[in-house]
Amino acid sequence: MEKYLFMKKIILVGLLVLFSDIVFSAHGHELSKGLVNPGFYEKPDWFKQSFLDLQDDLDDANENNKRIMLYFHQDGCPYCKKLLEDNFSRQDIIEKMRQNYDLLEINMWGDKTITLLTGEELSEKDFARQMKIMFTPTLIILDKKGGPLFRMNGYYAPDKFLAVLDYLLPEAENKSSGLNQKLPTFSEFSFSDFLKKRKLDKSKTSTLNTASGLHTEKFISKETDLQKLINTSNKPIMILFEQSNCADCDELHGDLFRRLPVYQKLRQFVIAQVDIHSSDKIIAPDGRKMTQKELAELLKIQYTPSILFYEHGSANKPVFRSEAYLKSFHLQAIFDYISTRAYVDEPEFQRFVQDRADKMRAEGIEFDLWD
Repeated sequence: MEKYLFMKKIILVGLLVLFSDIVFSAHGHELSKGLVNPGFYEKPDWFKQSFLDLQDDLDDANENNKRIMLYFHQDGCPYCKKLLEDNFSRQDIIEKMRQNYDLLEINMWGDKTITLLTGEELSEKDFARQMKIMFTPTLIILDKKGGPLFRMNGYYAPDKFLAVLDYLLPEAENKSSGLNQKLPTFSEFSFSDFLKKRKLDKSKTSTLNTASGLHTEKFISKETDLQKLINTSNKPIMILFEQSNCADCDELHGDLFRRLPVYQKLRQFVIAQVDIHSSDKIIAPDGRKMTQKELAELLKIQYTPSILFYEHGSANKPVFRSEAYLKSFHLQAIFDYISTRAYVDEPEFQRFVQDRADKMRAEGIEFDLWD
């Protein structure tokens, strides 16, 4: 087995050298100077070199007591660049990644062949479609059997990303051993981790939000019956899942919601708010009475702020979820995607984003993806 894997790696290195000067864009864009795609980002050398045969990669990971992390990306993605430059440059993250994970990069528009655990072969873009990739980066951690253990739908800042890595150590051990020991949700774990760090290192508290309670806005409904709100509204419904001591919530309310183009789009929605740690009772979209914390757990909220969108009468299931860090351009794109009901005809959000950006360029509208 070891000899077989060694030979595979030797062949792969040879192929990489052979084709190192030929790099093509997934969308047929012309290569820039130096034969590099526009928006191409150099990847760390500790990423696993793989033939993308998932069973072979899984066997290799299990043999080395590691887990597979699938990294879906695309050229020109500012959040992917942020992940590479900020997260994967931190030594504490690098050490935990190299020790515990084999990271496989997958271009969500790519044409490389991926062999699934079933033996089925798909292109990267078809696999991304099958995995319902809506944001890049999306990172999916697999358990020892190849099933999904944890998923990050979008960019997590370094401290939040590190919290995921720490959270998955006992979580993965618990699931792999077949134990039924109840573990905290990631939201509980990350909030507890935040409080511990603030207590242990008071010198850093100035960079953290220590305000109690959630942000209040005049456009947020006080209605606690979410099912009624969804069934009676003539606008799409936006539910904000937030918590106190949340820097990204601060940015959402203190910056993004204060920008005129964003604020104008907010008026197209009925907006409610849920505190993911609150014991206050509400009526859930499905009609059950529960605490706000229980609703967040039921809907598997693991990031704040997360935004779930419902359309009139769709109380049983949100039509879209945003659950990672976003800047103004992509937040506005989500609002347009929902308010125009573009998701009905275009289920792939990233294609909608690209078409929207192309239309803006054609109209001479300047924009910054990281603004």
